[in-house]
Amino acid sequence: MASYTSTCGICSFRQITKTSKHWCSICEEALCDECKEHHKLLKVTRSHEPVPINNYQSLPSFVTEIQQSCDYHNEQYQIYCNEHALPLCLKCINDHSKCNVNTLENVTINVKTSGQFQDLESRLDDLLQNIDRIKKDRKANVTNIEKIKSRHVKEIQQIRVEINNHLDNLEKQIIKDLEEKVCQCKRKYSGSFIASQKKETMINQCHANFKSIKQYASDLQTFLGMREIEVKVKEHEQFLQSLIETKGFEQLEIEYKVNTGMQSILNNVRNFGSTEIKARPSNIEFTRAKNKQAQLQVAPVRRTVNDIKLMLEKTITTYGEVVRGCCMSRERGFLFTDHYKKTLIVIKSDGNLKYMMSVNSSNGFDITFVDEKTVAITSGDSYNKKGINIINIASQSKIKFIDLTGRSYGITSDLESLFVCVEERGIYKVNTVDYTTSHVISCNLPRYSYVSVFADKIYYTDIEDHSVVCCYRNGSHVWTFKKHSVLNGSRGITVDNDGNVFVVGEISSNVVIISNDGRHHKEILTKEDGLNEPSAISFDKHNKKLLVANYKKNAFFYNAN
Repeated sequence: MASYTSTCGICSFRQITKTSKHWCSICEEALCDECKEHHKLLKVTRSHEPVPINNYQSLPSFVTEIQQSCDYHNEQYQIYCNEHALPLCLKCINDHSKCNVNTLENVTINVKTSGQFQDLESRLDDLLQNIDRIKKDRKANVTNIEKIKSRHVKEIQQIRVEINNHLDNLEKQIIKDLEEKVCQCKRKYSGSFIASQKKETMINQCHANFKSIKQYASDLQTFLGMREIEVKVKEHEQFLQSLIETKGFEQLEIEYKVNTGMQSILNNVRNFGSTEIKARPSNIEFTRAKNKQAQLQVAPVRRTVNDIKLMLEKTITTYGEVVRGCCMSRERGFLFTDHYKKTLIVIKSDGNLKYMMSVNSSNGFDITFVDEKTVAITSGDSYNKKGINIINIASQSKIKFIDLTGRSYGITSDLESLFVCVEERGIYKVNTVDYTTSHVISCNLPRYSYVSVFADKIYYTDIEDHSVVCCYRNGSHVWTFKKHSVLNGSRGITVDNDGNVFVVGEISSNVVIISNDGRHHKEILTKEDGLNEPSAISFDKHNKKLLVANYKKNAFFYNAN
């Protein structure tokens, strides 16, 4: 609508091009200054209040896209259905003959001064204030964490200094002891060395005498002198022998043995200590201007299964052979997985095909959004790749494959984590930040099971048992719904804003809604509504829309307001 606001609409019909300056929301017409004056004079438009075109263009797109007339009958809305929260033209009244309706004038009169409008404005202001307090609290928490880190770093460094000082002292002690042992060895060596030196002088003298006798003495002198030399040689021999026998010539060595405690430090002390993150309750309280209690207690009126009615908005051609998964984008587009073709099918909001993308080498079973641009698709019956494909639907590219311990089927998301059905093992949880996995529900889950989450509960289907099981997130059982005559071949599952559970019956070709406590149920869609072996279902909590897909050809888009 906003793309046609640059020129005056009335002048355009007169083949005149004038820049628009004003916008009439009731007529849905852009006006120039001259046409605005005529607009105010005409009886039929005299009560209209055009606004400057710049102000109109500042409105959000979801407001400017609101139609003033009925899409089906091309007539202006005049009535409002309170039960379905829909504006109607006079021709739509036949479809709402049993509903509580009112005139649009009565519903919209003084809406901007109504208590509901003022309350909504107050709640938005409160949200901004609460967000601001949360941001300040988070910043303060980060600052405190940095201070704690600095304190711990100082403690670690102090311990390191003390350890270094202690080791330095131990090193000095062992080196001092080593030097003392060397001195002892030298003293022992010195005694035997000096004694040996003295004997060496005497032996040298004796040896010189013997050579002199040999050269110059007569035979008689030599014969008689030998005895005296022999006595001295024997004396010297005995002295050396005594040194040997008394260990005077032992080889001395110094041996160093490492203290086992020191070795233990190297082998056993692998870290300075350990760190862990501890959480404590937050001081943040969500407050509203209308209610300054310690904590806002919101107690919305829950709709029972009998209160819920669906209005068909659109029938969609899925282009699928075996559709097993479906979901809706924020741009109101539709995504389907074809398990037979191993493809992701993306349909635009107008029902036309946008693109198809192969998800080989996995088979592509169920699908859920991770964020606005990313989806997670399970591998289904594939034996080669067992796990989850993470795909960027904006760039049509595969980001990552998360391996799992078995074949994966149904999948859902709560924005922080993925929950996936794994054959014969149960329900696994996958962190969407680092893709780490944990086992949350352990059971012998058959293939083709689907899963959904809401608040603190997990819901999953068992196609072999034709049942729906509700558990807490810790795995403890809450309730089981099993009525073969009502629900046969339970497959896709989803939950609305009130915790009511929508389940697809493939064999029974229906959709059954089960109350959040599992005690009540109602068949809300049947074969008469066009269901033919449906398997996939998805609920958009933001827009309160329901999408149900047959295994082949068609899907149905409902308003669940």
